[in-house]
Order: sequence, then structure tokens, then C-alpha cells
Amino acid sequence: MDVPVQQFTTKAEQDLLDLFEHAADALPGDAAIAAMRKSAIQTYAGLGLPHRRVEEWKYTDLRGALDSIPPLLAEADAAVSDADLETAIGKAFMALPAYRLVIAAGEFRADLSDVEGLRKAGVEVAPLAQMLESPPAWLTASLKEAGGCGEDVVIALNTALMTAGVAVRLPEGLTLQKPIHLIHLDAPGKAGSIYTRNAVVAEEGASATLIESFGTFGVSGIQRNVVTTVSLAAKSAIHHLKLQREALETIHLNVWVANVGADARYNAFHVSTGAALARNQVYVRFDGENAATDISGATLARGTQHCDTTLVVEHNVPACESRELFKLVLNDEARGVFQGKIVVAPDAQKTDGKQMSQALLLSETAEFDSKPELEIYADDVVCGHGATSGQIDEELLFYLRARGLPEAEARALLIQAFVGEAFEALDDETIADAFTAVAAEWLGTPAE
Repeated sequence: MDVPVQQFTTKAEQDLLDLFEHAADALPGDAAIAAMRKSAIQTYAGLGLPHRRVEEWKYTDLRGALDSIPPLLAEADAAVSDADLETAIGKAFMALPAYRLVIAAGEFRADLSDVEGLRKAGVEVAPLAQMLESPPAWLTASLKEAGGCGEDVVIALNTALMTAGVAVRLPEGLTLQKPIHLIHLDAPGKAGSIYTRNAVVAEEGASATLIESFGTFGVSGIQRNVVTTVSLAAKSAIHHLKLQREALETIHLNVWVANVGADARYNAFHVSTGAALARNQVYVRFDGENAATDISGATLARGTQHCDTTLVVEHNVPACESRELFKLVLNDEARGVFQGKIVVAPDAQKTDGKQMSQALLLSETAEFDSKPELEIYADDVVCGHGATSGQIDEELLFYLRARGLPEAEARALLIQAFVGEAFEALDDETIADAFTAVAAEWLGTPAE
């Protein structure tokens, strides 16, 4: 490789470089995509894996968490049934009326997906690997948008090694009546690395709901890196939802990048209950005035799980609104991290930005780290942030028990009430019920 390479200190760091060098010739894409991949791996080679001395990763030591890197997982004929899908993502999510797109064992599965249904509805959609061979201009632009997030190692590695994924374009004025449900799952008995890239482009006035669900059925040892870029033209709207309930051995790295045009709306919501280490990064950039974003979610973790949510919202133009609300419930020795930054550029007057993270600690050994930030270079703005952590209110617990509720049921009720505020962001009752069922399953209580 004809670039200076950082002196790597761990086997995993060198494994990633070797992984690219061994796979590069077989990765999908034309000459321009190959050049993009090479540039991305050069970025990684100059940085290495992030660790606690990297400010954005001070609470999540990715370099320390990865001992080695398994080979790329790409198994086109992995046996997957509807029962497997239900095991992986849950009965409630399988029952959602939606256009289903499935990525299993690192490969897009046309046989499990409703590509034709989406096309009949007016959506341009295809497997990413197929479109990389001769990418249209809109896809190339979408791929490059992730590069605007600075030197992000997760994005760089994803760009270098992306294989599976989907490319979706919503034409001008289209309102999709059913959600797109993008299901990511693993193959039974397999371990490996999966690099997925999704690109969603909403042209002027288009609107849709995109659900991403991540699950497993009997797999361990998966290291997943997935990046989804969402480009919103003027007056468009995307509701972007995520369920992450992967195996407790999984390493899950996820990045969402949204560029929001004038009068557009990007709403994002996620629930995370799985993985040994999960990091969810969300980058939102306002490119047009009078736009809005609402980003919320809940993390439910126990054992020794480590769950990190990192947000950066860039107000680059005037008169935009952002709201962020995240709830964390942490038990045993679980660790939750929330980092949220609102950046207001000098010209972004009339910005309205608010951010809140709250953690409920169910044990004395659970840990919550919060780093809210405001970076404001304009005068006429309304911005604020906050963070709280605490334990279950013993007076409320006593009140419920005094009225005949068993202690476990009373605790579950209080936890549901705590996370419920984040779930209010879901305005579709069927989808809200599906997410509520996941929370109820984690709590060990029946969904209402």
C-alpha cells in the first residue's frame, strides 16, 4: 500500500488491513468505486482503530474490544425460513405490513424480499452490489455524503469493504403507503465480518418509513459494520426506525448519515437490546431552511453489555429545529454511553435545538456516561441540553406494592413508564406496538 501506515498495536488492526488486501479484487464496483475503496482504506491505515484517547471514543474502547477480525461473511445460499426470521426479529416485527428486504449472511436475498412490490409502488430499488458495477449519479452522491462526517473510522472501513446492502430512490412526490422493512440477520453456525451499506434518496416531496431490524438465530462471533445514508430533498420526509436485538456475542457498529433539505423532516428512532458492544452513531446535517429532525430511542442492557449512542446534529442554515431524547435502562454490570453534540454555524440564526438523555440504573454496578455538547456560533438561537441518571423511585415502588402488585411487576411497570416517553415518537400504532413488545420481552412482562 503506497501510503504511510500507522504503527498498529493490535492484531485486529492489522487483520483489517489484511482483510481488505485479500478481498479487494473480488469486491463489487467499477473503477471509480475501487478508487473510493482504496481512499477509504488509506484513511483507516492512517488512523487505526479508535480507543479511549480519541475524544469521540473516550467511553468506548473499540481497539481494546476487538482481539481479532474474522473473514468476510458472504453466503448466498444460507438456509433461511420464515420461522428463522421470526426467531431473529420477533413475531411482532415479522407481522408488520411492509415491503420486506432481507440481507442474510452478508448477502442480499431476492428470494426473501419484495423487490417487485416496491418497484410496482414506484420505487427504484436494487441490491447495492449490483448497482455498484455501474452506479447512477444519485447513488454515487449518496455514497460520498458519508465522507462529510470527517475521519470516521467506522465509515472508512465500511466504504472500503461494503458488499451487501440496498439502494433505494423515492421519486418526486411519491408517498409510500407501507414501510420498507430492511432485515439484517446472520446465518446459523457462522462467524464472520459483515459490511453493509444502504443508500436511501428521497426526492422533492417524497415520503416513506424505513425500518431496519437486526437479529440472529443461533449465531455468535459476528462483527457487523453497517452504514445507511439518507438524502432528503426539499419537502420530503423519512421516518427511520431501528430494532437491534442481536446475539450477545455480536459487535455491532451502526452509522446513520442524514442530509436534510429545506422544509424536509427526518425522524429517527431506535431500540437496542442486543450485542456485546453496540455503537449507534447518527449524523444529521441541515442543508435547507425550515427543516426539522426528531431523534429518540431506548437502550435496554444487562450483564456486561456496552451500548453507545453518539449523535452529531449540524445546523448549517437558519430556522431549523432538532430534538433528541434517549432513555437507557441498565442492569447488572452494563454500561451505557450517550454523547450528543449540537453544532450551530454562524449563519444558522433562529435555530431551535434541544437534547436530553436519561438513565435508569437497576444495580449499583451499572454505569452511565453522558457527554452533551453545544457548539454555538450564532446569536439568535434557542438551544439546551441535559442528562440525568438515577435509580427506581422507592416511594413509587412502595405505593404500587401497597396496592397489591408483586415487586417484580411493580418494577417492570415503573421501567415501562420511564422508557415510554421515548416511544411517544412513534405515531404509527402498529409499529409502536411492535417496539413495545420488544421492551416487554426484555422486561419479562406481557405486552399490553
